[in-house]
Amino acid sequence: MAEPFKNATPNLAADYFSRFNLTQKELDERKGTVGGSDINMIAGGEPETINRLWQQKVSGESDDLSTVWPVIMGVLTEELNLEFIQLKHGYSIVQRGRVIRGLNPIMRCTLDGVISDYKGGPAVIDAKFTLGYPMKGESYADVVPRLVRKYTPQLHWNARLLEEAEGVKVKYGLLSILRAGNEPVLHEVAIDPEYTEALIGKATYFMGCVDFKTPPNDIDVKAPVPVEERVEVDMTTTDQAEAWRRLSQGMVQTRGAFESYRLAETQIKKLVPGHAAEAHGDGVRIKVAKNGAKKVEVINE
Repeated sequence: MAEPFKNATPNLAADYFSRFNLTQKELDERKGTVGGSDINMIAGGEPETINRLWQQKVSGESDDLSTVWPVIMGVLTEELNLEFIQLKHGYSIVQRGRVIRGLNPIMRCTLDGVISDYKGGPAVIDAKFTLGYPMKGESYADVVPRLVRKYTPQLHWNARLLEEAEGVKVKYGLLSILRAGNEPVLHEVAIDPEYTEALIGKATYFMGCVDFKTPPNDIDVKAPVPVEERVEVDMTTTDQAEAWRRLSQGMVQTRGAFESYRLAETQIKKLVPGHAAEAHGDGVRIKVAKNGAKKVEVINE
């Protein structure tokens, strides 16, 4: 009996799977920008993931995705996913694969698609594939809500870039999640402008760290809670009461000095000449990143 795959050609198999990796052109473009997938990782707040992304941006390299099964399935099922949503819901999904560069030079995205008329306006749509397995401590019912939270940053990112490109408000983002062998299901996310601004701020900080080749820290951007679900919380009655008390007392005691420092920091940044890569003097140094971000340091000599 013939051995399985005896006549298979390894080089042909390698060529097929290599297409799931990024090209050098794509790597070069992504090195200096933050895309939709990147903002998911930055907003996720996992130090290991954020630092791996930072290392990739600094080095210009990327993980080998050629045999990562969920990635392969995501690529291969994307068109089927979107076509099924069109057929089932009657939507017209346009602008597939459109690359948008933002007014902010660090911002970039590649759209999976746009529904031109969703509740009276355009909505970005992203197709996702999941094997559907729960993580440790989860039930199967927890999987999809976790994925919606995970990809919420990308929807906000893409929505802002589409708004800039088209000059029209984008109020919704949609995830079409294909779970294992089940048909795709749409999940609606309302776009929160304040959350989008928080994402842009953290992405700017992250890219400043890339420019300065300084590992990022203190990145924490949580997915927004719908307005109707927000409540008033007395922190002195929660499990974090002791930490809250300690930190709040420190803030009250140092508020005057802190406000003076922040005011001085804001004003001194404005004094830096436009042609400066670095400005220093009198115990203060300001480094200017390629994207214009300014990092203030007090020099201890």
